[in-house]
Amino acid sequence: MSKSLLFYSLIAFVAAFGSGAIVVVRRWSDEHLHYFLSFGAGIFLGTVFGILLPESIDSEHAQLSGIMILAGFMLLFFVERFLASDGRDGYRHTHEIAGVTAFIGLSVHSLIDGAGLALAGTDMVIGRAMLISILAHKIPAAIALSSLLILAEISLKGILFRLFIFAAATPFGALIMGQFIGSGQHDAIHLMTGVVTGSFLYVAIGKLLPEVFHGRHKQWVKLLLLMLGICAVLVLGLLGIVEH
Repeated sequence: MSKSLLFYSLIAFVAAFGSGAIVVVRRWSDEHLHYFLSFGAGIFLGTVFGILLPESIDSEHAQLSGIMILAGFMLLFFVERFLASDGRDGYRHTHEIAGVTAFIGLSVHSLIDGAGLALAGTDMVIGRAMLISILAHKIPAAIALSSLLILAEISLKGILFRLFIFAAATPFGALIMGQFIGSGQHDAIHLMTGVVTGSFLYVAIGKLLPEVFHGRHKQWVKLLLLMLGICAVLVLGLLGIVEH
């Protein structure tokens, strides 16, 4: 791993873990946690429809990419319904399942980010652009993940452990996956992006949106934060600051 790639990976780790930990270090009300989730859901939706989905289908393997998107979506559905669920119901258990699903989906995405960062690491300009892109969605994703885990009443130690795994996935992807994916194998990254797109879509639509809008309290504030998150990603995308 080059010094620049190591430096970029360290920044990505610190930013993700630090932003998630900020939510944990003080006690937030459920209302504030749902505000965080509202903005995070907007970031997810903007990332899926403004960046990941166009990137996935804009290739000569569009049909295969569509299958990979479906595979990513169904993978998280399977994990939630058949592996993470034990048949219990209730407020806390619902959040536990949502937290597990979001944790898996976001960690997989972080791995792909790491591989992409490794590919971009050979060019300083592209590497910096990739890092900015990663930080733009990794920071709100960490905040949303921490909010879900707090709502699930996971212990502080458990939350920090999951945050560490999520944050470390990018350096791990850069170190390990970067060794196997050469500069001429962008198609592999492209197909994996399809899996990430499907998993992001499931987390955003299947988990975050239902959680944010399950009650009637301050719906318009949540909708505004949701739209702000979407617009933030789309504007950054149009400016070329955020891209996959």
